[in-house]
Amino acid sequence: MEFFVQPVFGLPPKGSAATDHVPGHVGEWLWYLLAREEEIVDHDLALLESPSWNVTESGGDGFAVYRIPAGSGTALIFRLWEIKKFTGGGSISPTISTAASQLAKRGGEYVSKISWANATKSGDIGRLMSELTELWMNADPRGGAGVSVSTNPAAAPKRKAFTQLPTHLSRMVHPGQLRGIVIAVQDFEDFASEVREYLWSAL
Repeated sequence: MEFFVQPVFGLPPKGSAATDHVPGHVGEWLWYLLAREEEIVDHDLALLESPSWNVTESGGDGFAVYRIPAGSGTALIFRLWEIKKFTGGGSISPTISTAASQLAKRGGEYVSKISWANATKSGDIGRLMSELTELWMNADPRGGAGVSVSTNPAAAPKRKAFTQLPTHLSRMVHPGQLRGIVIAVQDFEDFASEVREYLWSAL
């Protein structure tokens, strides 16, 4: 168990010196659990990659594949997510812009790693993986991107917060290609620390 806990949370009693790792990783798991339970009309979740236990690993933070109706059959679409945490004061807009810019600059690298890691998948998932990088680079309607930010309720925006996504990901112009989620948890930093305590209790 400690081999999973140590890279992100560190070990008791002090834990990791990188204090941003704990809320950042908990934010990734919040997105994952929400994505697993979320019901989207005409979308069936076909693949959902869980967060990495190596918090410093380079790559996309979230990746989901859905089956959607397409005539008499089904088609596969994917969404690459960048997941951030916001624990400071002020507006979360700069955090969203940073995430969107990261997807724009490094999304091709991220999907290439995902396609390689899933190269042995069979059936339509395997075929999607073989095309993944090309679909992303061409801003194909079957691909898309999302930004998720976990924060405290006080920092949650009172109006639309993701209007800057098309500025950074300007080639993704098809309906539904861009998504944004704000996950507001009361006392988010304390909540993340409590998650760490539960994990430590199992060591």
